[in-house]
Amino acid sequence: MEAKAHRHPNYVLVGVILILLTILEVSVLRLPVPQLPFLIGFAVAKGALIVLYFMHLKFDSRLYALLFAYPWPLALLLVGMLLWIYLGFRM
Repeated sequence: MEAKAHRHPNYVLVGVILILLTILEVSVLRLPVPQLPFLIGFAVAKGALIVLYFMHLKFDSRLYALLFAYPWPLALLLVGMLLWIYLGFRM
């Protein structure tokens, strides 16, 4: 039985993309737009790149991806409820 071959990504390219996303994050802070949606989007994109490539989750079994992704809906619900409480009490 031969092992399944897969091509490893160019880690320098992934690093450059992470640097560009960080530059965009800092740039958004200077724009007169709602910043939170942009910052959350950049954070999710950067986190996904790190998990998929540097933690090799993209090349491992789907079981590992499922175990990693399973708690995310609960975490997002918790953060959403905390933001709702925090913003609700500030009015």
